[in-house]
Amino acid sequence: MNNKQISKVLDDIHALLELKGENPFKTRAYANASRAVETWPESVERMAAEGRLATIPGLGVSLIERITELTASGRMAYHDELTASVPDGLRAMLQISGLGPKKVRAIHEQLGVATIGELEYACRENRLTALDGFGIKTQERVLQGIELLNRSRGFRLIDRALSEAETLTQLFARHPDVWRVGVAGDVRRRMETVQDIHVVVSHPAIDLLLGVAERFGPAQVTDDGMLTVVCPSGLTAYIHGAPDDCFAMMLYHWTGSETHREQIARHADARRITVTDRHVIRNRTLLPCPDEATLYDILGLAFIPPELREGGNEVERAATGTLPELVSREHLIGVLHVHTTYSDGAHTLEEMALAARTRGYRYVAICDHSRSAVYAHGLSIERVREQHAEIDALNRRFADFRILKGIESDILPDGSLDYPDDVLATFDLVIASVHSAFQMSEEDMTARIVRAIQNPHTTILGHPTGRLLLAREGYKTDVCRIIDTAAERRVAIEVNANPHRLDMDWRYLTKARERGARIAIGPDAHHADELNYVEYGLGIVRKGGAAPQDVINALAPEMWIKRAV
Repeated sequence: MNNKQISKVLDDIHALLELKGENPFKTRAYANASRAVETWPESVERMAAEGRLATIPGLGVSLIERITELTASGRMAYHDELTASVPDGLRAMLQISGLGPKKVRAIHEQLGVATIGELEYACRENRLTALDGFGIKTQERVLQGIELLNRSRGFRLIDRALSEAETLTQLFARHPDVWRVGVAGDVRRRMETVQDIHVVVSHPAIDLLLGVAERFGPAQVTDDGMLTVVCPSGLTAYIHGAPDDCFAMMLYHWTGSETHREQIARHADARRITVTDRHVIRNRTLLPCPDEATLYDILGLAFIPPELREGGNEVERAATGTLPELVSREHLIGVLHVHTTYSDGAHTLEEMALAARTRGYRYVAICDHSRSAVYAHGLSIERVREQHAEIDALNRRFADFRILKGIESDILPDGSLDYPDDVLATFDLVIASVHSAFQMSEEDMTARIVRAIQNPHTTILGHPTGRLLLAREGYKTDVCRIIDTAAERRVAIEVNANPHRLDMDWRYLTKARERGARIAIGPDAHHADELNYVEYGLGIVRKGGAAPQDVINALAPEMWIKRAV
């Protein structure tokens, strides 16, 4: 188990204890342990195996025993007992954005509410406003959270879906009778959230692959000959088998959105060509299609990358030769928005720099939190100077790599940034982000962000709408006005690549590019492994049609920073 998975169990215990109204000192111990484990720079699982957990501050004998049990077996009896002691409905209510354990307990004890359905009814009856600490705004937020939860049920974030899809393809690829296997569907198009997984396998007797699928999860062959498997996340994977000469057409069919396929079918009909899920037919003759590029070529179209197959104007642009050359991983020479132990990261500045360098980047932008982010150990002015001195020392050691001095500055409620101008001027780049006061009106929030963009020190607008996928809607803003201001002031708009955010939404990126706004891919990495989040941000940027020149990570720093490096 990695540190985040262990931390999640400890955090869940903290929530369950608080929900039951247990001893606050015991409850707080699990909360503190969760934070300590998540940010610990070394593998806690390995430390448990070696009997070294006592070196982590705040872990008592009981916690050490339970973490050791968890890492050794994958389960913790105490966690299981607590979970069983709390009704399912109350645990489900903890998933609602804005409802913590204390509020759930108050609702349950004072109103007798035990399920999400009862809670929604109570809100509709205006009953929450009668409780101490609740008001009309809290009640409205609870209703919004319930609505968001209902919409998100059955969906998973792209990182989990992609991981499971790739594991399945690897299993099938090792089968001696499988020639080709490919991920299709929403995962291949890099949608932010995914409801199911589609995999195409070049094997006509799909039932013979049942044993392979059962290694991953419960599997069956349906009445219509489809192989399905339930993944560990709960997603259902649909395995489509086909003879190898139909593989490319099946991959095409199960990749594009329904609207994209309809547009392709109309385009083909106009040329007296029929496109099915397995064949391309002209004059009653089957045309060989060994790969998807051949299909698009037969139709007189440029190849349309999977990320663009959403049913917008991609077919028209492919017909006129105006599709962009999409940015790819090979174009990216810098990684931006990286946190270290100076604020709330798990690894030191040097460790994060070396991790970026090992991945082939030529520069990294260290952007720890600013001083107002007390919860994240934001940097005082003295700490900023200390960090800059360490960066200077490290840069003297590297001949082929550079560390940029950055900061993720809070955008304060009035739109100002978090340091005086003379301090801001010492950074190579400033990422300006909203981390507080989310409930402003659309007009006030827009004005706040616009003012931050207009600050001459702002280089990048971080996670522009503040959304958390499947958890929290973004704050209300006039996104188009923000894009226009960013383009005018030559401020890049971040696509925050953390799979929980993927913000800005790809649907706005076309407008951003049309207005001349540059894009920054930021993993928002708090751990060395999270540098790999760039992959998810890259998928969103490609969906938005971005070319290499649109993305500052593909450019040398002197081409986009606001002062000489």
